[in-house]
Amino acid sequence: MVEAGEARGPGFDADVAIRAAETACAVIRRCYGGAVERFGKGDGDFATGVDLAAERAIREILREECPGDAILGEEYGADEGDGSRTWLVDPLCGTLNYAARTPLVAVNIALRDRDRVTTAVSADPLSGEVFWTGGGGAFRRRDGRDEILVPEPGDRLVDLNLDPPFPNSGSFRAARLLSEDAFAGRFRPRVVSTTLALAWVAAGRRSEERRVGKECRS
Repeated sequence: MVEAGEARGPGFDADVAIRAAETACAVIRRCYGGAVERFGKGDGDFATGVDLAAERAIREILREECPGDAILGEEYGADEGDGSRTWLVDPLCGTLNYAARTPLVAVNIALRDRDRVTTAVSADPLSGEVFWTGGGGAFRRRDGRDEILVPEPGDRLVDLNLDPPFPNSGSFRAARLLSEDAFAGRFRPRVVSTTLALAWVAAGRRSEERRVGKECRS
């Protein structure tokens, strides 16, 4: 445990964030696939009991290791701190996917010191991958081993976030890219395999699977 203003060793914050994220991941894995209780947040948004349990697990570790830091979480709001550091917590990014038993979710934790983010972690609870940075490079941790992240075009697959709201809709809408020949000729927008998408419709996890000229509805 480190008190407010006390010196921290190299990597301390990243280690704390990774441990907190992995603890939340364990909660999420344990409950995945079962019935979840929903709590409305307005405008069609909601949290589940798993969101709340995961954030409580994260907060417990952050309070234990960094009691002087502030915490700002998506579900439980703000806890004031004694200094300039604030932990930012999204305990279950992809709540709608999780409630629909779709394995595309993450645990996100970041540390902001005044106006600079110094540590960030995004953990996939179902694959076991943890993506993290402590300010000196970015890494993927799997089975306790770290490897440096190196972005590359690869197979040209592109994810498009079509989830509202769209704050930049006046100048940019991701959906418009799908109709642009230049974009389609250079990249391959894709989310899941065709057969898996059809299986998700059959299982009630999706309302329909749609392609050009074809559709499959539940």
